Amino acid sequence: ARLASSGGYAQLASSGDYAQLASSGHYARLASSGDSARLASSGDYARLASSGDYAQLASSGHYARLASSGGSAQLASEGEYSVVASSGVNTRAKGRDGTWIALAEFKDRKCIGFATGCIGADGLKADTWYVARGGKLVEDGAAS
Repeated sequence: ARLASSGGYAQLASSGDYAQLASSGHYARLASSGDSARLASSGDYARLASSGDYAQLASSGHYARLASSGGSAQLASEGEYSVVASSGVNTRAKGRDGTWIALAEFKDRKCIGFATGCIGADGLKADTWYVARGGKLVEDGAAS
């Protein structure tokens, strides 16, 4: 499915694989439960959520909330003061100054905790991909 909206307060949802959801209005809500979903929003105060594996979530507005529970997800926030969280295995995230990131860390397919930090503090740099390792957010060595 491909869903798009340009008005404020949009609500887009999809349950199939390979969904593409996009919104340019403020206060948008985007949700997907299928694998390989792509969710994007450019408005402030957006909420993006995905439960499928290999999801890509991106937001350029300020104060966004991005959440994913699927494995191998990529979450990117280009706006300031956002919150990015993932409980999936092998996920990575990046954000701008003031953005909080929380990523689950796994060992032998079991969650062993979360690594958290604030971009611009805690030694974390803006626009840099991070993964959870050793209880901390560390720069991802994989290619962008």
